[in-house]
Amino acid sequence: MFPLGSLLERGMAWITDTLTKIRPISFVRKFQVILTAITLIIVTWMLAIPFFGQDKINLSQDGPYSEGKNALEKVVSTKDIVYEDEEKTKAKRLKAFQSAPNFFDRDYRVLIDIIRPAILEDMEKYREPKPTGEVKTSAELLAAVPRWKNRSKEELELLLKTPGKSRVRDLVQQYSNLVFSNFCILRDQPADYTAIRSAEARIRNSGASGNKEQISSVEGTLVIPRMYLYRDSATIDTLNRLAAEKLQATDPQLLSVIQKLALTYVYSNPACTYNAEETKNQKQSVMDRTEPVSSRINAGETIVKAGETITPDIYQKLLIVNRYATRANIASITSILLIQSIFVIIVYAFLKKYNPKRLNDVSSNVIVFTLIWSLVLWAYLASKAFFSFENSYDSVFYFALVIPTGMVCLILSMIYDEQLSIAIGFFLSFFVFAASRYNPTSFILAFVMTVVAATYGRKMRKRIDFIKAGFYMALVQILISSSGYLFDSRNYWVAVPSGSYLRDLWESNIFRLYLLCLVNGFVCSTLTQLLLPIYEYVFNIPTRFKLMELADTGHPLLQDLLTKAPSTYTHTFLVAAMSERAAQNLELDWLLTRVGVYFHDIGKIPNAGFFVENQHLIPKKENIDKNNPAKAAKIVIDHVLDGIEMAKKARLPREVIDFIPEHHGTSTMAFFYHKALAELSPSQKKKLKKADFQYPGPKPQRKETAIVMIADSLEAASRSLEEVTPESLDALITKIVNGKLAENQLDECGLTLGDLEVVKFSFKEVLLSSLHSRPKYPKPEDTKALEEKNKNILGKHAPKSH
Repeated sequence: MFPLGSLLERGMAWITDTLTKIRPISFVRKFQVILTAITLIIVTWMLAIPFFGQDKINLSQDGPYSEGKNALEKVVSTKDIVYEDEEKTKAKRLKAFQSAPNFFDRDYRVLIDIIRPAILEDMEKYREPKPTGEVKTSAELLAAVPRWKNRSKEELELLLKTPGKSRVRDLVQQYSNLVFSNFCILRDQPADYTAIRSAEARIRNSGASGNKEQISSVEGTLVIPRMYLYRDSATIDTLNRLAAEKLQATDPQLLSVIQKLALTYVYSNPACTYNAEETKNQKQSVMDRTEPVSSRINAGETIVKAGETITPDIYQKLLIVNRYATRANIASITSILLIQSIFVIIVYAFLKKYNPKRLNDVSSNVIVFTLIWSLVLWAYLASKAFFSFENSYDSVFYFALVIPTGMVCLILSMIYDEQLSIAIGFFLSFFVFAASRYNPTSFILAFVMTVVAATYGRKMRKRIDFIKAGFYMALVQILISSSGYLFDSRNYWVAVPSGSYLRDLWESNIFRLYLLCLVNGFVCSTLTQLLLPIYEYVFNIPTRFKLMELADTGHPLLQDLLTKAPSTYTHTFLVAAMSERAAQNLELDWLLTRVGVYFHDIGKIPNAGFFVENQHLIPKKENIDKNNPAKAAKIVIDHVLDGIEMAKKARLPREVIDFIPEHHGTSTMAFFYHKALAELSPSQKKKLKKADFQYPGPKPQRKETAIVMIADSLEAASRSLEEVTPESLDALITKIVNGKLAENQLDECGLTLGDLEVVKFSFKEVLLSSLHSRPKYPKPEDTKALEEKNKNILGKHAPKSH
């Protein structure tokens, strides 16, 4: 019976091995297609839920939901329905019809050709003196000017006594012009005059001289039938104000008479006519252009409760629900699927161009897609509460603030790199945008969080960096949310201040918004801390924190290497120093390089004494005939295979294990192959195969393993240098690099000639500081002999012999 802990460990190891097993690229691509299809289906389904309908309700006259009956069951709308509200639309169009301007025609020729000549004619008679030179009486004036017949004796006598009769003429003419221009005087009152007074009036002016405006607009109250000049108190008040403003320097009594005289001419000659046909056409046009009024039935909204009486309003809503009760809006769902597919193609093209080797294994695909599915599920559940009919979260917050997009991108950046994190974040940003009901601020929040998390994730080294990441993400969200509030013209503060600043701050939108930004930022960083170790353990991922654990020299395999192959252990740490410096100078993953070197030769532990560096420390007689080149080569090759098996049992990450075979690549063991060609008999040479003297490979697949390949050969060769000088190291490094190039070992790693120059300089720098020559210290007996020889010179200061 195995203990429970051991069984669990074996089970987890089996899961890890299954997920991280190297499979053909064709299998991985098919697996990717399946996962992508599943993702598209899941995301499309979640985004398309608002477009799914419900079963139709029986609203027939004899049906259970006809008007006036009690509902048998509760009816709830399963989706958001935006529909044209016919009653509200009709009311809006009627209001538009009533408020549309009325059209009138005003003929200025009446003023120019009739009113002005009449005033001038009457004023000439008024000014004309009697032949005898005496002042006219009121009766004589009335006989001379019959149009003034409605003026009282007192008014006429006031006119006769007034000096400056020319000024009276000018005032009458001016006031008549003002009334004619400011009012639209109708002969009779139209049937719908009440509606006319409440709407704007458009007056087409004709017969005017000069550059007078052809169309003028006035208030409806200034369109009056002519009897209103004397009978309507509001009109009379307006006329009096007009006279007081424009004819200020006139005696009030005289001004009253002048007003009455001027109105006499205007009243007798109304110049405006109501254009009923044009008014009707224009009102109809305005009504036709009126946009329909949309009403909304929210998803989850109760239309009628069980047992509730179905009123006309409820019945109308049930009709609307029936009208939109389709099984699915195929066009909308197809649109969502097509847009998603386009984004997937963009992400694929991006990764293909900038990181073609990424996601070429099953485990990476499982990690990426499980993170995507987790976020999609989170968003789906969050949307249920966020867009609930009962609350108003969407009026205060942005949907992206309740979605941990930063967590996904932070994990991907720490496990992989910025390119993959940004690519996946770009797709998720679109999903958040669609799930937020196409709110642009939510899209910007999600995408900027993607960039911040992806960029900062690669720089995280310590636990305090998680707190910094949460702070940075929160700060960015605060800035973008603030700009979103400004753009949307949302209210930052409380609608009705209470008088207490602290209470208003606590209840204000800005406080709640910023608080959610902080919560989202630190939730993302905290979830990353919780999930990262799980992904590390299940998928055996070499994150920086995992690599820092493996870099501890107390690891059992490194302790075995120190104990059983001490010179190999020393060799390992010098190779690590060289490789790490080169990786740093090339801005590569120097921590992975260091850990990869630490474990690259663990396969030598079982047969440590066979390898030349350990022979002088492990004098154990080996059971291998070293003079048999083929057997010797097999032992050397086995150290690679043994190392891989030992690393797998220790559950080292695959990226670390890759250093074991790739640091040898498919290079030839020149020493044993040369020996075989020189010493084997002709019959043995017939069976000789060069492949038996070559490492199994593969060739280095990344720059880090290629650097270790060169460093490993260089460190061993540097032991043979008689004198360590910059020149000798230059020659040796160049020889080693040229040898690897000649064997085509660096073809698949991506190192350029420029990179190789940096690598050479880095190796030389480390070797010069590590292999510098030291002074030869003298033997104690030689020093003592010199003391005896110089005893007389040293005198009393000479040391005493003991």
